[in-house]
Amino acid sequence: MKVCLISAPTANQLNQSLDEANASRIMGELAPVGILSLAAVLEAKGLQPEVVDLNRLYYEWRQHSHRNGTDFCSFAGDYFAGRDFDVFGFSTVCSSYPLTLRIAAAVKHLHPGAVIALGGPQASVVDISTMLAYPAIDIVVRGEAEQSLPDLVDALSTGNSLAAISGITFRNDHGEIVRNPDAPLILDLDALPFPAFHLFPDVRFCHHFPLELGRGCPFACTFCSTNDFFRRRFRLKSPAQMIADMHRVKQTYGINSFELVHDMFTVDRKRVVEFCEALLQSGEEFTWGSSARTDCIDEELIALMARAGCRGIFFGIESGSRRMQKIIDKGLDLDDSVARVGSCDKFNISTAVSLMAGFPDETMHDLRDTAAFFVDSLRYDHADPQLSILAPLADTPIQKQHKASLVLDDDVADMSYRGWRQEQQDHAMIAEHPEIFSSFYSVPLPHLEREFLKELRDFLLSSMRVFRRLLLGLHQDSGDIVDVFQQWQKWRVSNGLIFSNGDRTVYYACNNFPADFLRFVQTQYIPTASKAPLAMTTLVEYEAALLGNDPAAEKAHPDEVVTDHDELLVPESRPQLCPGVKIVELPADYQEIVQRLRQQSPLHDMPVTQVNLAIRRDATGAAEVRQLSPLSVELLGLCEGSLTVEEITAIFRQSKFEVPGVSADKLCLAGIEILRQQQLISLASDASYRQQIKT
Repeated sequence: MKVCLISAPTANQLNQSLDEANASRIMGELAPVGILSLAAVLEAKGLQPEVVDLNRLYYEWRQHSHRNGTDFCSFAGDYFAGRDFDVFGFSTVCSSYPLTLRIAAAVKHLHPGAVIALGGPQASVVDISTMLAYPAIDIVVRGEAEQSLPDLVDALSTGNSLAAISGITFRNDHGEIVRNPDAPLILDLDALPFPAFHLFPDVRFCHHFPLELGRGCPFACTFCSTNDFFRRRFRLKSPAQMIADMHRVKQTYGINSFELVHDMFTVDRKRVVEFCEALLQSGEEFTWGSSARTDCIDEELIALMARAGCRGIFFGIESGSRRMQKIIDKGLDLDDSVARVGSCDKFNISTAVSLMAGFPDETMHDLRDTAAFFVDSLRYDHADPQLSILAPLADTPIQKQHKASLVLDDDVADMSYRGWRQEQQDHAMIAEHPEIFSSFYSVPLPHLEREFLKELRDFLLSSMRVFRRLLLGLHQDSGDIVDVFQQWQKWRVSNGLIFSNGDRTVYYACNNFPADFLRFVQTQYIPTASKAPLAMTTLVEYEAALLGNDPAAEKAHPDEVVTDHDELLVPESRPQLCPGVKIVELPADYQEIVQRLRQQSPLHDMPVTQVNLAIRRDATGAAEVRQLSPLSVELLGLCEGSLTVEEITAIFRQSKFEVPGVSADKLCLAGIEILRQQQLISLASDASYRQQIKT
């Protein structure tokens, strides 16, 4: 029997300009470890399944066919037209479920004799409603499928009845939908075969490898669907098995960086310790990331995880409101959560600080608390706060409670936040079947305005990305970032920056927003509301300098002379600023302000201290900032391209700079060489300078 397993599409945000290698790397890191595990199970049964990555197919469409008006679903249909299989098995997630169903229907039309099966977390919880609405779907394999799928394939190949196969929903000979009992959980995860990564086309480009660490979560948050799929039985692979899998990846693919997939790795502290100690004893140098609850981890454990190679942890905080923590059954101590993020920062572990807003019981006070938690986490250099609006996932307690009052948002741009960018056909499906596509709806918000919530989300995410320290400074200065946002909203409207439907998200993602917001801070916030105007002026002038230091505009021209690090510093050399370097003068010590922000120290008593910074863009466009010494400022003022080293030295002899035992000439030459090593200046020969003047 010929089986094709098809990944759920997830890479809809791939940039069109990405080259093949970068796009393949991104897709490689989205390796669908779930269906690769199922493919390995089928291989162990003697079958030769094929794996189709819809992310790869999407990239090919983005590169070519979408330009001639072909939509992705049609492109995928054309692809599958030439592929003949007995079973097409589609993995599903909520964000792209409408698209997956449309592609599945196209495949059924092309191959009417084939069995179309769905699996994965979304189809598992809406199996009956999906099959009632979409007759192209023949079978849904629910939950963990490593036993159900091979049993199903065996029954289909032999013509045996499906009635005895646990964990499936199917149509019987009379066209009736039959839902068999759930399949038993797979308790011994070590017994599962190594995922069939060799069937995944982009694995060779992957730099960060996903491996399943365990399954099941003992908690029951009202918004979460993990229990619907893996249920509450917490299971982990043994340390020996995990290390063996990691070693196999390193030996086969040359990769030693991993995402260890488990919603709640640190529930059993003893087993985390065993895993980390086994890693340390193995002598392998692996780096890895995982998920954790902040109340199931402590600084001692974080330190051990860091020593064992942990470089990233996903923390699902969900709400910064203590009241909401109880209502949604999350139950975290938020002071403890802050401490855990700080502990990770101390050990150079990056943290994804995941927050949500838009719960049905949420008030403006709760929202302010969540926004404050978001911005406060920016004090830690390794923290990456995230903010999403609640999506009522199918069959979760929140969705069940509010299923009769869900709101379908007409904001197409906002719908893209829910996952795959939807097309018109998807919109029609979503509107017709809220019971299937509830994650594209919103719960009622009696205490909040939905548009306010959406814009606040866009504002915080974009501000964090563009000017992280300024956002933190505004929050600390004002005491409430939502107050600043409301002032910004009022200023934005009064200055004619009004959105039509769908333009909000585009505006906050484009280059106009940073310039507009800096203008607001300079002309409105600082004069009328700031308690620490000197510190805020310094922060905003720093960000304005970065914003104005456009890497695209300041790339080296072919005729410009860039430093040759092997070129000798000789009297005839003419030092000049490197392309992309800008010198900025600030009214206060920027580094001290940053340190005060990290420590939540007062900003209002910052002393007036003229500080000069050198901002340099590297080849990727990233900014490197150096605070300059008075000596560096003096020399950079002389290194403007027209003066030779000999002439600069003669001028420098007249300056006030002295170092006991070092002559002015040596001090000048040493300073110029240091600036060159810092890639702030380059050297042009006298002949090159004359050629530049001539051209």
